[in-house]
Amino acid sequence: MMDSTRCKKCGGNNPPETRFCQSCGSPLVPLPPGAAPQPQDITNEIQQLRSMVSTISARLDALEKNANRPVTPSSIPAAAPEEIQTPAAASVPPIVPASPVTPVPAEKPARPPLEWEQILGGNWLARIGVIALIVGAGFFLKYAFDNNWIGPAARVIIGVVAGLVMLGLGSIWRNRYLVLTQALSGGGIAVLYLSIFASFATYHLISIYLAVFLLLIISVLATVLALRYESTALAIIGILGAYFAPFILGAFEYRTFRGNGNSQAIQLLVYIIVIDLGVLLLSTFRSWRWFTLIALGCSLITYGFWYGEFHRQISIAITEIGITAIFLIFVGASSLFHVIWRRIPRAFDYVIMLLTAAAYIGISLAIMWHDFRAWMGGFVLLLALFYGLQSYLMYRRSPHNTLLSLFALGAAIFFFSVAVSVQIGDRAWTTIVWAAEFVTMIWLSFRLRMPFLRNYSFAVFLAMAWRLLVFDTTINIRTFTPVLNERFLAFFISIAATYLAVYILWKHRETFPEWHIPASTLLVFASIFTVWILSFEVWQTYSRALRTAAPAAIEGIHNAQNLSLTAVWALYAVAGLIIGIWRHWRAVRIGSLALLAIPIIKVFIYDVFRLETSYRISAFVGLGVLLLVSAYLYQRYSKIIKGVFKEK
Repeated sequence: MMDSTRCKKCGGNNPPETRFCQSCGSPLVPLPPGAAPQPQDITNEIQQLRSMVSTISARLDALEKNANRPVTPSSIPAAAPEEIQTPAAASVPPIVPASPVTPVPAEKPARPPLEWEQILGGNWLARIGVIALIVGAGFFLKYAFDNNWIGPAARVIIGVVAGLVMLGLGSIWRNRYLVLTQALSGGGIAVLYLSIFASFATYHLISIYLAVFLLLIISVLATVLALRYESTALAIIGILGAYFAPFILGAFEYRTFRGNGNSQAIQLLVYIIVIDLGVLLLSTFRSWRWFTLIALGCSLITYGFWYGEFHRQISIAITEIGITAIFLIFVGASSLFHVIWRRIPRAFDYVIMLLTAAAYIGISLAIMWHDFRAWMGGFVLLLALFYGLQSYLMYRRSPHNTLLSLFALGAAIFFFSVAVSVQIGDRAWTTIVWAAEFVTMIWLSFRLRMPFLRNYSFAVFLAMAWRLLVFDTTINIRTFTPVLNERFLAFFISIAATYLAVYILWKHRETFPEWHIPASTLLVFASIFTVWILSFEVWQTYSRALRTAAPAAIEGIHNAQNLSLTAVWALYAVAGLIIGIWRHWRAVRIGSLALLAIPIIKVFIYDVFRLETSYRISAFVGLGVLLLVSAYLYQRYSKIIKGVFKEK
């Protein structure tokens, strides 16, 4: 038996590894030098621990009450000192596991009510006030200038000083009045644009090169301030003031530039482009969509006024260079941010890109159509190549962000189709390109997860169908060759594209619950296209033969023409019926029966009176055989089909 340790206080024996006496709780091992003193016994330590737990539980209860949460009562109450027993006399209570508490979801804090009065009175009044002040000051200065109250140099100096003062006040108040700071800074930028523009375009105080340099500095300053204050409002105020400056100064009034309109027109165009460069610079660092959209609209409006006033004084080349520069700037303004920072664009970004492209192609065609009609297809083809190159570069820069690259690819395909349409005019190849564009947009709508592309593709399909049935059907009968002709190729590719689109819709039926509605419609159109082209091919084959036929053979050719048309409809209907029975497609069977009714009615009402005896016999015998085959198939597969219109 191992030696025991004797307690010096009560004389009790304890195991050698025990640090405290089992009888009185006194320490058995002396403390090392410098150690903190231990409690006199275990009972005091237990009491302290219980008191601490009780205090913590009370604090948790108070916190839960303040947070409006249900209170969970503490399961460990504080024990009075007299209730505590010594370890020798007390038994260790069993550990009871705590019952699981169902977590109560935290209530969302109530949203603070919108301070409409503060928003209107403190924010928008300041912004509108600054804009009103700028416009009023501009008209006052113009009135003073017209009456020669102030000289040209003094006018520019007043404007520059006023702009700098507004910027200085905005910088001083930036920590106290943020909204007022933004309004003053935006107004100061607009006044500086106005002053520099007047100094070179109206008063000829500085050269064009110095003016462009100063305008670039102002653009950089506007960008820095907008980024510093993180303010879209500041950027919008500045850009609106910059675009309104030529209107306030009367830059679009012809009398302002009498005698040197060509030079002043170029200077005004350069001014617009420099402002757009400021938009590009800011859009590269911040994706402020409304700012970019407003800038695009203002730029196009300003360019429209410029073109309306000066297009007679300047060449088409300068006009097209100007709109091309604006287009390239806003292509960068709407996409560079996402390419550089690898951010996923949103639907609003795609809208801006579409508006930019649509505005450019529309304005460019309107400018050059009359003088360069023969080259317009090549021009649009260059635009398609531009978007194709942009798609490739975007993919190389950010391969994980494929949405932007695929969008540019879709734009390239669209402009390619437009190029073909513009260049070849009213030809069947236009329909072929539209068919390819239709099925491509269907695929991209699922690949990019952009449903609006699917809606656009359906619009393209309707245009394709309209061309097929109205324009491509008419051909020159003198040069007509059955099957081997441009019209048949257009119909063939369009029908194939329609069936491919149906397959794509069916493949994505889980992500597109309404897939069966457009798919069924497309199937109906595909059948119409097929019957249409086969009917016209057969009919015009005999029509071409009638042109060179002898008088005695004309009646026989007419009979063969009518009989062939009936045979085409009946054979196609029976083929559709067989496919519907084989694949268990109820809609196809119903459509085939409806189509089969047409040749039946034609044979019994028209052919019976118009055809010769031999052709009449062939029509009735052939139709009878087809109907018997159809009836046999329905009887043979009666277990699959119950009735005519009911699926098992």
